[in-house]
Amino acid sequence: MGYYSLARKVGNAVRLAEVVHVLAKHGFADLLTKMGLLEGSPAAILRTLRLIKAQEGEPMTQPARLRAALTELGPTFVKVGQILSTRPDLLGFELAKALEDLQDNVATVPFDAIRPSIEKSLGQTLDEAFATFEPDPVAAASLSQVYRATLESGETVAVKVQRPGVRETINADIRLLKTIAEWVEDNVRDFAWADPVSLVNEFSRSIHRELDFAVERQIIDTFRENFANDDGVFIPRTYPAVSSDKVLTMDFVDGVRIDALDQYSDRSSDPKVVAKRGCRAICVQVTEHRLFHADPHPGNILLMRNDQIAFLGFGMVGRLDRADVDAMAEALQGIFTHNVERCVEAVLLFTAAGEADDPASFERDINDYITFEAQAVLSGGLVAKALESMIAILHRHRLQLAPRMSLLLKALATIESTGHLLDPDLDMAPILDPYVRRVIAQRYEPLHMLR
Repeated sequence: MGYYSLARKVGNAVRLAEVVHVLAKHGFADLLTKMGLLEGSPAAILRTLRLIKAQEGEPMTQPARLRAALTELGPTFVKVGQILSTRPDLLGFELAKALEDLQDNVATVPFDAIRPSIEKSLGQTLDEAFATFEPDPVAAASLSQVYRATLESGETVAVKVQRPGVRETINADIRLLKTIAEWVEDNVRDFAWADPVSLVNEFSRSIHRELDFAVERQIIDTFRENFANDDGVFIPRTYPAVSSDKVLTMDFVDGVRIDALDQYSDRSSDPKVVAKRGCRAICVQVTEHRLFHADPHPGNILLMRNDQIAFLGFGMVGRLDRADVDAMAEALQGIFTHNVERCVEAVLLFTAAGEADDPASFERDINDYITFEAQAVLSGGLVAKALESMIAILHRHRLQLAPRMSLLLKALATIESTGHLLDPDLDMAPILDPYVRRVIAQRYEPLHMLR
C-alpha cells in the first residue's frame, strides 16, 4: 500500500502531503521510501514541484535535520520530538539527545485573541478575576502563553493560558499519526518491533494530560504537599478560583534560571550546595514520593535566595509504583555488587516485553557491561553514563523501555547533567546511594515481605 491508499485511509490527504513534503525537504527521503510513501506518482509529483531536492548551503547533521523538520510541522510534532527525547531505547542516544534541544518556536498570539479565551474559560471577565493583568506574555510555547497578573488579595501570579485552537490542531494530527502508525506496523517490518501504535497511543495520553490544566494543577498541588516540610524546595501555590482546564494561575516565582551562575552571589547562594539540593530533590521524588519531575533541566528549576530552588514546568511528570522503585534499586545494587542475575532480572522489569528474544546473549551483554564498564563509570560519578550504556544494551536487543521507566532514566540523567553545570566535580553516585539502600532495606521489612 502506497501514498494514495494511505491518504484515503487517513482522510486528511493535505496534511499527509505536508508531512511527506517537510520530511523529504529535510533529507528523509530514505525513510519515506521505506514507508512506501515515495512510490510512483507521489514521488514524481513531489519532484516536479521541487519538493525533493538537494539541501542548499552547509550540510546539516541528521539530528539537526530532524529537529528542523519537527519544528516546521508544528506543535504536535514538536511535542512528539520532546517525548521521543526520552526514548533512547528506540532512537539511540545521538538522536534522543539532539531532540532534547527541540524548542517551541512559535509567534505569540495577540492579546485580543487570548482575552476572550480566558474570560470564556473562567466564566468571568479579566477585571472580575484579576486586579491587574499585563497584556504582554512573559513566556510563549506551542501549547500556551504565560502572563503576569495580580489578584485582588495582592498576590503576584503567573497565568498560563492555552492557545486558542491548539486542541483541535493536535487532535487532528493525532488521528493522522495513529493511522500512519497502524499502516507502518502492518507494512514496514523494520519498524514493527518498536510497536508504533502503542507509541502514538502513549503520546496521545501524554499530550492530552498536558492539555488539561486542571490535571496539571492537581499535580502541582501534590508536589507542594510532598515538599511542605522542605524549606530548600519551593513549589508554587495554585489558585483554583481563577483556574480551569485551559487557564492555570499560580504563584509568580521570583527567581532566575538555576544555571545563571553570575546571579548566585546576589542571591546569597552556592552553586555546589544547589547542585546537590536539586539531585537530592529528584531522588526523594523517585524513591519516596514516587511522583517525579521528568524534565528537570535548567529552564524548569529556578534559583530563589539562600540556596532555595523552585520547580516549574510540570507538563512532563512520571509516576511509579513500589515495584518500579524496587526494580531500579535492584538493578543498581546488582551493578554495585556484580550480581549479574539480579541485574538482568531487574532490568527486564524496566521493559515493555519483560523478556529478551535471546536471554543468553542478553545476560552475556549485561555481564560484560558490569565487568568492564559499569564500575569504572560509576566510580567516576557518572550515573547518567552508566544508565546510557545500559539503555544501549536494551536498544541492541530491541527491548523497549516501559514509558514510565524511560521518564525515570531521563529524570536522573537530566538532573545529573544540570548538577554538573553548577558543580563540574559533582558525584551523583554517593547522592543516590543512601536512597537506593533505603529502598532495599524497606523490601525486607516484615510488613513489606508479607504484602
